[in-house]
Amino acid sequence: MLQTLSALCSPTLLLAVVVLVLISPASAAAPPTLLFPDVTFKVFSDCIKENFASDVSLSTVLVLLYSLTENPEFLNLHGRQQQAKVAGERARAVTTWMAMFSRLLLGVRLRSARETLFKPTDGVILHSQEDYTVTSVNALSLKLNSLVSVLKLNMYKPSGKVYHRRKAISYKTIEPLYLLCSQSYQCETRSCPPRALHVDSPYRDVPRVTVLKGSDVCTFGFVLTGKCGGCETTYHADHDRVKSVETDEYDRCHLNGARYLKIGRELWADRVFTNSVLCATYSFHSSTSAFMDFWNESVGRQAGVKISHRQVWQAFILETLRMMAADQGRNLTLPDSYNIHKVAAGAYEALGANGVIKAAEGHACDECSHPQRFGPNEQEQDAEDFARVNMCVVDGIVMSPTHCAVEGCIAALAHARGGSYCEDHFRLYGHQCHVRGCNANCVASTKACQEHQADWQEYQETHSRSHLAGIRRMVSRPSEQLPWQDQRQNRQVQAHDEPALEDADVARKHDFGPSKFYCTETACYPCGVVIGWALFDKSESPTKILKFLQHIFPTPESKPSYICIDKGCQVFRTAITNGSFERLWSNSRFIVDTYHYNNHKRSDELCQTWCNPTPMDGSNPNLVIQELDRTGVLQWKRAFNTQASEQLNSWIAGYEQILKRMTVSNFYWFLHSVLYLHTKCVLQKQADRQIGLVIADLGVDVDDAL
Repeated sequence: MLQTLSALCSPTLLLAVVVLVLISPASAAAPPTLLFPDVTFKVFSDCIKENFASDVSLSTVLVLLYSLTENPEFLNLHGRQQQAKVAGERARAVTTWMAMFSRLLLGVRLRSARETLFKPTDGVILHSQEDYTVTSVNALSLKLNSLVSVLKLNMYKPSGKVYHRRKAISYKTIEPLYLLCSQSYQCETRSCPPRALHVDSPYRDVPRVTVLKGSDVCTFGFVLTGKCGGCETTYHADHDRVKSVETDEYDRCHLNGARYLKIGRELWADRVFTNSVLCATYSFHSSTSAFMDFWNESVGRQAGVKISHRQVWQAFILETLRMMAADQGRNLTLPDSYNIHKVAAGAYEALGANGVIKAAEGHACDECSHPQRFGPNEQEQDAEDFARVNMCVVDGIVMSPTHCAVEGCIAALAHARGGSYCEDHFRLYGHQCHVRGCNANCVASTKACQEHQADWQEYQETHSRSHLAGIRRMVSRPSEQLPWQDQRQNRQVQAHDEPALEDADVARKHDFGPSKFYCTETACYPCGVVIGWALFDKSESPTKILKFLQHIFPTPESKPSYICIDKGCQVFRTAITNGSFERLWSNSRFIVDTYHYNNHKRSDELCQTWCNPTPMDGSNPNLVIQELDRTGVLQWKRAFNTQASEQLNSWIAGYEQILKRMTVSNFYWFLHSVLYLHTKCVLQKQADRQIGLVIADLGVDVDDAL
């Protein structure tokens, strides 16, 4: 090839071509592989019959076959030791490498089926208490060496010359055919008899798809759809399509037990792949684009297949909705005409419980609850007569999506990129000047009339990428004052114990940009289990907090003993003022978390008396307890972690770059999904910890205990 190029190209061009070839992505691809051994079945069968017992199972034979083809380096070492190339070397029929391989098969991998590896004429006797014997190792090594020769896996020819150095085996030639079919084998519609299903598509219309199976890419995938001849319900690999009696339209029932999910037009993925999307999102705060880049570079480049961030997002939605639907014991049914964005909105409406995390229902552990404790004057009380004392920690984080700019409307934007109105208000006001009070028509490609073009140009300049970069620097370095910057005064920050502003309208001159929700409010137990969340518009007022708490604790028995929030004194004062305390919260106590309590005014008698999180006078033994430390000294200790919500919001902040670019419906579903997944992970860790404590108490082996 180089001679041909040198004849056709100049030396400079030839050098450039060689450099491009060397640095091309193909040069960093996977190492070359060899084809799967191509021998006739008769030759392979005769070898098995000649060397192994007649009752050897297919699984045992396949273990031997794939153990040899999956270890090319081992075959090279074994083949080289069989040859005497240097003075002092001795050719070995049974090499130390093959002997060790035989010991591992006899003692570990095929221990339960090792009797079928030998014929009666081999004279091998193995007792149950021994892993192997010298006779068994030598006999099995010779058998395996014969199998290596039959499969043409030798490194050397019989003459002693190198045949070829063994490389990894490619399994493309024996890749199976994947038929993505319905799990139902007969019609399951209630109004229809259980008829057998028939194939819905003719041979020429059967879709051929690519299947992502874990980290493998399978190209021989075909989608077969079943259909009932009576009710005409179609059964797919991941959903059922059935006609609704009420609407006379087709609905799609997303099946929780589906093995494969459709994430693209010609792309399907198994649940291992879709679950890996969830794990990457949860563990690494990975965005869809980040996961796309990772997968395309690590797997897709070698397989010649690329995925898009939209396909990753679809995999996330389809996997999370099945996770929640399975916990609720039902399959989610939505209109068949829904695209993936409407599926996210419909899934949140059906499974989101308006922000309440269903996985946390009924939770109680030693970190978030404990038996009732009594003060010095209440020792005659019995703790068993009282319910367990628990706590809920509430806090807000300023990280919220945008919504319609029209006053009082929080609907999603009609155009997420650069839009200001929802679909309804865009039809009404989209053609008008976006300056409030002006009804003139907009100039083409702008959002203002001719009179207000200066305001529009100023808005564009202040919202340019370079200007926003400077704003971010000011936020991250608030005390920095450079000579070329405008002199600015520090913004007055409202203290937590000052009265909070209610939903007073902030004067806006125009609607060039959309409005934003004020904050995301979260509630969790001290152990980290999330109870619920909500979006607050315009302010985090005590009235909204009380409504939020009433939503996640609707019944008297569900209300916690303590509600910890940074502005607990404000919420307590508001509850007393509007009369809801005696009616709803008389059995709960509002306190301030330990971090913010230090900044509250000492002159606020209500806060100091009723909202102290760590009363040291013994007035509330359920908040502060005494325990012995490692040295045996009695120390004061907080009974609950009052910073749990702060810690949760700090973790949520890792998704800020992802969430701030989302529409309202996607924001709702994504945040609810990660909080739901976080709750399940916390609960699983607690269960694993409890199992470990039980095993430690039993004092037995872990495997025996499990």
